[in-house]
Amino acid sequence: MQTIRSVIQSQYPTIEEMPFCAALRDGRFGRNEILRAEIVELYRALNTRERIQSAYKRKLTGAVDEGAITGGDQNTMVEIINDEGETDEHIDHLDMRFKLFVGTPVSRQSSFRRNDDLEAINTEWMNICDESSLFELMALTAGIEDWYAPLSAFFEQEYRKRGFSDEELELFIVHKEADVDHSDAQFDILERNRAKFDEAKIAGMVKRTFKTSRGYDTVKLKLAETDFELEDLLV
Repeated sequence: MQTIRSVIQSQYPTIEEMPFCAALRDGRFGRNEILRAEIVELYRALNTRERIQSAYKRKLTGAVDEGAITGGDQNTMVEIINDEGETDEHIDHLDMRFKLFVGTPVSRQSSFRRNDDLEAINTEWMNICDESSLFELMALTAGIEDWYAPLSAFFEQEYRKRGFSDEELELFIVHKEADVDHSDAQFDILERNRAKFDEAKIAGMVKRTFKTSRGYDTVKLKLAETDFELEDLLV
């Protein structure tokens, strides 16, 4: 029998399936194009992160009340949920992402011009989170973090070639390690609780999730290829 990790990993997009990533790998784009593309990640995070955390906490509370999750597993999941924000060990991950934009018009105070493509992807991503059970949502987050750890290393390497500094790249440096720990912990919980969820439904939810990942990357390519200034993407 396949491990639940293998079931989830079978859905991961490759670099070839991520058009912006593939273009980076092939040597396209400089600093300005990358910054335009990275607006996508700000738009996504600012509009979905708190809602995902809220959904995860709500579903976790329900599972605890039902006795499906107890003790150490509950504590592990709370720690994983909260780690995206500011902790004793690091600043808020969103603040790390803004470090890419130091010296540009883009900051925490920025408001971003509406992007219909991103709105549609965000809506689908939130629908997936809302429709998921706790274990399905855990599978999605475990899969994303497991997939994103090597992708973070890829971005760090490619962006460094374009002149980005260690300070600017802090998000990717942190994620290539922290996401491994998070995904391992969640995969362990899932493996020990396989009798409590439908693996076929998890596979379907994961497939939908990584379709949104491909969608975000497609919009990143689209923005990288425009001649917009960063100011043009702000309200």
